[in-house]
Amino acid sequence: MRRTLTVSVSVLLAAIATATPAFAQEADAGAPIAADAAAPATALDTKTPAPSKVEEAKPDDAKKDDAKKDELPSGRFEFGAYGRVRIASDLRGGTGRTANIVAYGTRIDEDSYAEIELRREDTWKKDIRTRVVTTLAFFPQFFHFTGNATQQIAMRNLYVQGTYGPATLWVGSRMYRGDDIYLLNWWPLDNQNTVGGGAGLKLPKDTMVAFHMGMQRLDNAYQTQVIQAVAPSGFGVVDVLKVDRPRIIETLKLTHFLRNAPDRQVFQNNDKMGLKFIVYGEAHQLAAGTQKDPLTGKDRALPEDSGWLVGAQIGYWTGERDSFAHLFFRHARGIAVYDPLAVPQTFANDRTVSGASETLVALAGNYETGILGVQWGGYLRFFRDGSDAPLSKDKFDEGSLVLRPNFFIGEHFGVAVEGSYQMRRYALSDANGEGVKQGGLTRFGIMPFFSPSGRGSFKRPQLRMLYVITARDGGARSLYAPEDVFSQRKVEHFLGLSAEWWFNSSSYP
Repeated sequence: MRRTLTVSVSVLLAAIATATPAFAQEADAGAPIAADAAAPATALDTKTPAPSKVEEAKPDDAKKDDAKKDELPSGRFEFGAYGRVRIASDLRGGTGRTANIVAYGTRIDEDSYAEIELRREDTWKKDIRTRVVTTLAFFPQFFHFTGNATQQIAMRNLYVQGTYGPATLWVGSRMYRGDDIYLLNWWPLDNQNTVGGGAGLKLPKDTMVAFHMGMQRLDNAYQTQVIQAVAPSGFGVVDVLKVDRPRIIETLKLTHFLRNAPDRQVFQNNDKMGLKFIVYGEAHQLAAGTQKDPLTGKDRALPEDSGWLVGAQIGYWTGERDSFAHLFFRHARGIAVYDPLAVPQTFANDRTVSGASETLVALAGNYETGILGVQWGGYLRFFRDGSDAPLSKDKFDEGSLVLRPNFFIGEHFGVAVEGSYQMRRYALSDANGEGVKQGGLTRFGIMPFFSPSGRGSFKRPQLRMLYVITARDGGARSLYAPEDVFSQRKVEHFLGLSAEWWFNSSSYP
């Protein structure tokens, strides 16, 4: 058995080592086309022998291989991955913990996580292509911290996409999203985890439109309830699906690029620079249902609910060393205020969340020049739940701002310094009844790193050593249970090692 496994691993490694280069992905509405996608010929190219001489020097097998490259249909398998691993101490004998108090805090101390992706890329005709994507995700805690070999694994992608000329169709389970704020590990505008399908179309003048419809149904009595009933035979019991109301979501996204093209010059003598404008919308529906109360055994009506979201984004990139800036805005009402993978905790008297609202403004960017790179991200969020109560822990304002300068030492080493502030304020009185309940914290981190792939804020893989110090005010400490050490400590330390990587993934750069 061990020898068979060794041989199998050897064959797999040999296959990966001889795999063809990564398939050049089409730029979607969420990412600008890379400036160096078409590199000029190098000096070495001018020394290449004439085609006739090259053909004469090749053996027959090599000539056949070259001929096969131009044959259709053609296809290949691609392997990609995203991952991060960290281990840390609180310098008090315990493990380092994430210390954020807002929904989207800095990622400098985020938990370990990994994705493994396998894709099949096929070209059937000149203008007909397909992509089959399977992505598995691995969530913490890992085996080393539990002693339990059972691992939390999720299917993040399992879909088929087909392209016919300017049109694209896809069906399956998919992470369907646009641009992120890297330092907050967050997609502020469009971020769907859906089972459904969609269609996209490239329009003239660098415009794209994309539509999607999908659903989620959580294993929670709010959306799913299974009860036991007497079997039809009159003996024993059977399971009956009492509540079955998935959330159905439709999205529509319109993207327009402003950049140089053969028929127009937007930026004088600069083909790398560009702008994009995005208008985005969502519609959410949740059907009515009947739920059995587990305490009284009586049926209780669950009314239908709905919601909508509108948003916009402006993106700018220079085409030089991953320098860019994004500005996001969105406003949501009703059930669309809540993440599709979350369940509302408070309701209005009619058992709906039609009165819920959320307004959000966010920004992100990166600028690099010489030995310096500066990343930034931040947001302001105003959240109101669907309850009729004027005072609630589910009515709050929050915000976060993070700045990370990267100082590059040579081509492969550097030091990142990060500063951030985050705050949350509730529609509640504080413990003394003299003001509003709120809390804030300030964080400072230093992160020496090794970047084998070269200089750049987004070059990966990256190996790091990091130290983070967090200072909490009294309000931030009051957000934790009295027994939690975070409620007792004004200052928190975090010292550890981490690594992050991504390559050839359809979901990451």
